[in-house]
Amino acid sequence: MTLGTLKTVRFIMPGILYLVFAKLLGVITGLWVTTMPNFAKAQYLPIVVIPAVLYYITPFRRWANARFHNRIIERLRTGLVAISGNSDNEKKYTWVNLRPLFFSLADNDKSLEQKVKLAFSNGAVWTSFADSAVLSILFFLVSIFLYLIGFEDAFLAGLVFAIIFAVSVVGSEVCTRRHIGIGEQQLEIIKLKYKESVQSRLHELD
Repeated sequence: MTLGTLKTVRFIMPGILYLVFAKLLGVITGLWVTTMPNFAKAQYLPIVVIPAVLYYITPFRRWANARFHNRIIERLRTGLVAISGNSDNEKKYTWVNLRPLFFSLADNDKSLEQKVKLAFSNGAVWTSFADSAVLSILFFLVSIFLYLIGFEDAFLAGLVFAIIFAVSVVGSEVCTRRHIGIGEQQLEIIKLKYKESVQSRLHELD
């Protein structure tokens, strides 16, 4: 998967999930009946784009993914420090300081580039699970509200969205572990081919 495709998936997925969850809520409660639009037709594009834009400007995805993302970058950071042979210093050897080196190596080495494509593919699924977790919680709250004002079938909808949330969290954990695994493979290549570059960069930070 290319970076452009990853960005497209990350942009449109919240809108698609919103439509799917809205249809699911309507079917379970009987409050409305909707059909999924034909996304191949241009006139239906705003149905996805507008919710996607609204979601994009919120911090929800970042909040949902924060603890998983931190684990990934910390593994890369400590891995680069370990390659250099230096003792770790979190204040000097921050991910912000080491990130340019990591991506510079990844962008200019064919073997690392293939791992980057795997990371992009996994990242698309990873953020989709985060989006699903956020939106399922929102629809869970809507379902509970509907139940409290007298729509009894909304209780079942709330249960369904709670299950979707749980599955999404598990999916995020699985994708995080896979991402860490891909990162470790990249670190192995960097250690084999670019150890001196890593040592030089850390020496600059000392």
